[in-house]
Amino acid sequence: MTGPDVAVPTSWQGSGASLIPSRLMGPIGYSAHHGAYSTECQRWAKLAYAAPGGAMAETISLKISAVHEAGARKKARGILIGNICEGKKDIDAQIDTPSLINLAMETVLPKLLVFGGTFSWRNHEFICLQPTRKGPAKALVFKTKQFSLMVVVPEAQWTEFEDWQEANEMAIERTSHHAKGKGKADPLFADSGESYTYSADPPFNSAYPLFDSEHSSRHAKGKGKADPLFADLGESHTYPADPLFNSESAPNISSTAATVPAPVTATGIVIKWTHERAISSTSNTISPPRKYIAPCNPPPALLCSPNHNDLKIALKIGGGADLDMKQVSKFQTENIHFYSIPTQQLNDLLKCTRYHAFSVDNADSSVYVTVDMSPEGRIGIGGFKTAHAGWLTLMSPPMSGLGSTARHDVVVKHPFYKVYPKGAPASLDYKIGHFALMDKLPKLFREANVLYWAKALLGLVYDVIDRAVAGASEPVPFDIPHMHFVEAGLALSCYQDSSKPASKAVSACAGFLLEEVIDGGDEDFVKYIHNMDPNLLLDPDEFGYDFALFLVFTQHVQYVKTGGLVFISDYQGNTKLLTDPQIMTHPLVSDNKDIFGGGNIEKVVSEFETCHICNHFCKWAGFELQEFGSKVA
Repeated sequence: MTGPDVAVPTSWQGSGASLIPSRLMGPIGYSAHHGAYSTECQRWAKLAYAAPGGAMAETISLKISAVHEAGARKKARGILIGNICEGKKDIDAQIDTPSLINLAMETVLPKLLVFGGTFSWRNHEFICLQPTRKGPAKALVFKTKQFSLMVVVPEAQWTEFEDWQEANEMAIERTSHHAKGKGKADPLFADSGESYTYSADPPFNSAYPLFDSEHSSRHAKGKGKADPLFADLGESHTYPADPLFNSESAPNISSTAATVPAPVTATGIVIKWTHERAISSTSNTISPPRKYIAPCNPPPALLCSPNHNDLKIALKIGGGADLDMKQVSKFQTENIHFYSIPTQQLNDLLKCTRYHAFSVDNADSSVYVTVDMSPEGRIGIGGFKTAHAGWLTLMSPPMSGLGSTARHDVVVKHPFYKVYPKGAPASLDYKIGHFALMDKLPKLFREANVLYWAKALLGLVYDVIDRAVAGASEPVPFDIPHMHFVEAGLALSCYQDSSKPASKAVSACAGFLLEEVIDGGDEDFVKYIHNMDPNLLLDPDEFGYDFALFLVFTQHVQYVKTGGLVFISDYQGNTKLLTDPQIMTHPLVSDNKDIFGGGNIEKVVSEFETCHICNHFCKWAGFELQEFGSKVA
């Protein structure tokens, strides 16, 4: 039969003591755990108030506010003071009641002191409560969600504060009236950190005290004790700086005091009024609510009745107004994806296959475009495209270029075909026909791709010019124009089929070519070179002739530097911006395929050396260009 092991003191053991093995291997008596007895008692006492079942929350959140008692006139207990309400999170869920009260007081008191200014709060009278709820009372249990605490100012103390506030406002008003009467500014409202000294009549005299006897006596009777604010004006008093008198910051508890010597009420004695700015550690200004004070100036004259005839006419016109459907339908707005046409260096364009053509793989931004489809909004009409005024707005605008500003003015271009009357010969009298979307989109893409290549080829010309000018032994004998092609992009409007919500495929429903606006009227827009041949369309006495000669020179450079394979034609625009170019290629390039659109007349390239007329740009030795034919302009 076995029983419990008993440890016998060594002094009791003799030589014949039983050698029973003991499980009590440690020291005999009190252990180190007995030192934590008091702490464990407190911990288990707190656990006794926890809700049964389930683990307690480690932390809680508090919403602490300052309120005052509403009195017998209102049933609700607690009216918020000056929006003083602050949240606290990560509070230990095992916090005891004294610590909870201290936390609430430390949170509210600094804000209440700022709110009350120089008023002396008696915080030992404050009480801390949790808002009551309707229904049967329940035990207070700390939960993970936020609960509220209120620091309550007793009704008697709040009434005392309101009386002090009203008297303070009356004193400020009387001070301002007195300063106006003497023609001097009130130092109480000066916005400076310096002190001000006035040598003049005292701002208050015996007949005009800071607070009248009625307020002073009422306050003393109601509270049974005197307040230093209502003391005799013949003494000096020091108060904390009031936020009412500081337009920049409200003082904290440790604000620098402002010494206010009482004005002498004797007759005509010179006094000094010193104001020192309070130093505050907070950047917020919290002022107590002001009561309405009637304006000193007389009220304005009564509002005159409106003119009878004018009102009658306005009512007739305004009441009969109707929606102008033409005005509404003239604008077409589309949510689109915008693909800007980049400017690539020709060498970079040749190195990478993905740069060989304009691409719509990735949209620059989701945008919307508004098009003025009315006849007034039509800018012009060409042989194959119409141009309308429009506005482009990008969701992620670039730093510069097309769409860099909201409602960026753009030119919206549509391809079209001419519809002539049936049975009548082709004439100038035709109607504009619109392509089906599947026919329109390839034409727009081809226009964008032509502009993409034109930018690269024009960049090649300026590279040649820069290198020639840098290596020339003498200055260039002529001015070199600086122009570029318009910034542009392809805009596609797409939609998702609502009948197949699971499908991510989208379909295009509209397309536009958007271009930068070329300033100037129709007289400034010139077509310099046609795509039928490399000759000028201008006479020597016409405006822009010298600029057109430079464009002929660019064709010469492009033809030579590309080995006679390609150059730009159909130059048009003004002397700064060009648009609607045409890429012309040699027959060896196309391999009997349609490339760069129907305007690519290959014969013009193959006959360039015989048709081109060199000019003074071509003949300058610095460019080292071979002179073609015998014709020189």
